[in-house]
Amino acid sequence: MRMVAEATWAPVRIAAPTAHVMQVVLRMTPGGTERLVLEICKRVREDFTVTVCCLDDEGEWAADLRAEGIEVIALRRQSGFRPGVGRRIAALAEERHVDLLHCHQYSPFVYGWIASQLKRRLKLVYTEHGRLSDAPPSWKRRLVNPVLSHFNGEIVAVSHELRDYMLTSRFAAGRVGVIHNGIEPGPAPSRADRLRARRLLGVDDATFVVMAVARLDPVKDLPTLVDAFAIVRRQLPHARLVIVGDGPERARLETCVDAANLGGSVDIIGYHAGVRQLLPAADLYVSSSISEGISITILEAMAAKVPVVATAVGGTPEVLPTADDGGILVPSRDPGRLAAAILSLERDPAMRAAIAAAGRRRLEADFTLNRMVGDYVRTYRRLLD
Repeated sequence: MRMVAEATWAPVRIAAPTAHVMQVVLRMTPGGTERLVLEICKRVREDFTVTVCCLDDEGEWAADLRAEGIEVIALRRQSGFRPGVGRRIAALAEERHVDLLHCHQYSPFVYGWIASQLKRRLKLVYTEHGRLSDAPPSWKRRLVNPVLSHFNGEIVAVSHELRDYMLTSRFAAGRVGVIHNGIEPGPAPSRADRLRARRLLGVDDATFVVMAVARLDPVKDLPTLVDAFAIVRRQLPHARLVIVGDGPERARLETCVDAANLGGSVDIIGYHAGVRQLLPAADLYVSSSISEGISITILEAMAAKVPVVATAVGGTPEVLPTADDGGILVPSRDPGRLAAAILSLERDPAMRAAIAAAGRRRLEADFTLNRMVGDYVRTYRRLLD
C-alpha cells in the first residue's frame, strides 16, 4: 500500500480591507496647501488607500503623486458653481469604494458635501487652510454655512484665529476643531549649506540678504515688502531682497520694484523646487501677508534657522507669539514698521542668531509633519470606526 504523507497546513493570513481616503483639492499647483496634501498622501499610505481628486486641472505636482503610485483624477470643471461636480465625486467614490473624503479649502468642501449627501455612507473631513483676504465673511457664506455644517464628519481649521473666523461665518461651533500645520524639520543647515545657497543666488557672504517665499498673490501683499525694502536700502545700500515664487501678481510686483528704483537689488526668481536649499542664504526671512493660516514658508524658515519678521495676521502669532519663539511680529500694510524691524535685526547679529535658534526649537517641539499627520490619521480612524 502506498503511503501518503500527511499534509501540513499553515494558517492563511487574510489582510483586512484597507479604508480608502480621497483627498479633494482645487489642483496640485505648487503651494502651501498642496504641499501638505502631497505629504499627507505619502505618509498615510501604510494605513489607507489614497486617491487625489482635483476639481480643475491636475497641476504640476500630480506627477510627484503618480511617482509615488497615487492615483490623480482631474475633473476639469467649468467656471461657476456646478452641482454636477458633486455628483461626479460621489460617482467616483462609489466606483473606487472610497470611505472618506478629505476636502481642502472651501470649494472642494462644498462639492464634497454634495457628494456626502448623495452617498450617505461617505465620511467627510473639511480642512480650511486660510483665506484670500482680511475681509469679513460674505453674506452668502453666512447664509449657507449653517446648512453645510450638517454632515457625517469633522471640520478642521489650521489655526485658532481661522477657527474664530469660521465661527463668524456661521459654521457650527461644535463642529470646528484645530490641527496646526507641520513640516519635516530635516537637519539644521551648516555653514557650507549657507555658502552653497549664496552661490546659487549669486551673492557674496557679506551681502545682507532678505528673503520671501510665496505665491505672488494679493493676499501676500508683497508690494508692502518692496516699499519697506526701499526704506532699508537707504541705510543699507548693499542689501538684497530675494523673492522666490510666481503667480498672478508678478507683473504688478515688477512694476513696484521699477517704480522704487530697486531693479539692481531685488531678484524675483520665480518658482523654485528646492526652496529648502535656498533658505540658508538668507540673513532674514520676511512675510508681509495680510492673512495667513499657518504659513508653511515661515515654518521652512524656522527649520533653516533663519530669523523671521512677519505680519501679525492669521495664525502667525500662534507660531511666533514672541521673539523667544523665533520671530518678530509687525502690523500688516505698514512698510515703515516692517523696515524698522528689518533694520533693527540687521544691526544685531547676536539677536538674529538667538531668534533663529529659538525658531528651530519651536518648530521641532510643536510644528512637525509627524504630529500633524498623526492628528489627521486619528481623525480618519475616529470617523471610520
